[in-house]
Amino acid sequence: MRNELQNEACLGQHLLILGDVNTGKTTLCRQWLVQLCRQGLGARIALIDMAPHIPEALALARGMVGAGGSLMPPPASGVLDLRTHLDAPRLSSTSEAEAMAKAVRNAKAIETLFEQLPGRRRDILFINDVTLYLQAGLAVDLLKHVAKAGITTLVVNGYEGDRLGGGELTRREKAETQRLRQSFALEGKVLELTHRYR
Repeated sequence: MRNELQNEACLGQHLLILGDVNTGKTTLCRQWLVQLCRQGLGARIALIDMAPHIPEALALARGMVGAGGSLMPPPASGVLDLRTHLDAPRLSSTSEAEAMAKAVRNAKAIETLFEQLPGRRRDILFINDVTLYLQAGLAVDLLKHVAKAGITTLVVNGYEGDRLGGGELTRREKAETQRLRQSFALEGKVLELTHRYR
């Protein structure tokens, strides 16, 4: 299984990796990112990291240690690294309204990252923790940003599970994730991680 997954990522593919918390989505993407950089392709790669800031004490209190792992490019690889401060709406909020307000702020901040892609001559894009955008943003808008930037290789990972609870934010996230899944099923490939990948 490990070798099969490692060989999935290649130029020209659109890959969506979905799984619950701590199934190794970010670890798998990190391996692919490193592999492409070792091939000298760093100057063609952009990375949008949507992993939220989760204080260690909060992660421990909620039993979510390891959730929201960041995806970092190798040093001096030439990768265009786009990230900003994002909150974890469900984990850091005391009400549904507070969580939705944070999700909306996150989506607006992520939009500014997408707007930096056109004209940067990057045709390979990694997106880490895409579901943070889908809590208040639209899958169709994300795909429009990708098309506008001229991306030909797309590797995206996102949360899909039940460990983070329910509510309106979760309902919306699941609906948009399903729309993204449908698009990748038609024009790429969807990989589901159901257990810890190392």
